Parts: sequence; C-alpha cells; structure tokens
Amino acid sequence: MERTEIALEAWRTVDEIKASPVYVEFAAAETALLGALGPQAEIARFTAAKAAYEPILRFGKHHPDFKRVATELAAAKTALYATEAHRRYAAAITALNAVLDPIAEGIKDILDGCRVGTKTHCGKR
Repeated sequence: MERTEIALEAWRTVDEIKASPVYVEFAAAETALLGALGPQAEIARFTAAKAAYEPILRFGKHHPDFKRVATELAAAKTALYATEAHRRYAAAITALNAVLDPIAEGIKDILDGCRVGTKTHCGKR
C-alpha cells in the first residue's frame, strides 16, 4: 500500500468510527459528565482532593496527613463514580474500547507486516 492510500484509509476509518452509534453515545456521555449539567460539585471535589493527595503521596504513608488525605480522595472518588453521569460515561468508554480494540489490532498487524527484520527480541525464539 502506498503512503497516501494508507493515510486516506486511516482518515476513512476515523470518520466511520466518529459516525458510529457507539462513538456518538460516548460523546454524549462525555458531554453529560463534563458539561454544565453534569456533576460539577463531585468533579470539583475529586479534583481538589487529588491535587491535595499527589504532593503527600511522594512521602507515602509516613506523612502525617497521608491517611486523612487518602480517605478524602477515596470519598470524593466514590461520590463521583456513584453519579449516573459517570456510570454512563464509564459504560460508554467500555463499549467504545470494545469496538476500537479489534481495529487497533488490525492496524498493528498491518504495520507489523511493514517491519524490516525479526519481530522477536534478541535471544528469544
């Protein structure tokens, strides 16, 4: 396949994916989660808790605030994940990935066919 043909086929594949019902549902779920009508309070709480947790994580469980901050992050994450918008978003991601995984494998197989040399690492058969 010529490079131009490969590029055109890639763009056709992307257009087909974006027009598929699975991708449309994903986009709608993402908008519902991150849009103005989504669980903005839960997202803000989770974002703040994660921002407070990350610097303390460098010190680990030996930091005096580790347990409190980790508990706050877990509570914020649980609250966010319990919302209907997040459940819908997670289900949409799972469905979209189920469609994209075989496509990705097909692309990988095509690209592997273009490789020069062996496909195994040194010393392996």
